[in-house]
Amino acid sequence: MGRTLATFTQLIAQEVSAWSAFRRALRREDQEILDSLFQAAKYHVAAGSYAAKASPFEAMMVAMLIEAYKSNTRLEKRLARLEKEGRKDNAQTSV
Repeated sequence: MGRTLATFTQLIAQEVSAWSAFRRALRREDQEILDSLFQAAKYHVAAGSYAAKASPFEAMMVAMLIEAYKSNTRLEKRLARLEKEGRKDNAQTSV
């Protein structure tokens, strides 16, 4: 018996195809960002497989948001560490 539902990977490919005209209308740097967002959805194929039955695109968007949030969190932590190091350096030089 064959598969009756598309895999999440196939659903992502279908969405990429459906958004292709929108992508072409974007500036080059925005096209690259959109491509990165769809790539981010692919990082969560296993989880998306469980959520894809109701609304595949919503599952893709959540996966994209997870990756964006992780990136943002890493940058915030790095910035906080650099600011803390900068305060230490300034305190040492002013003494």
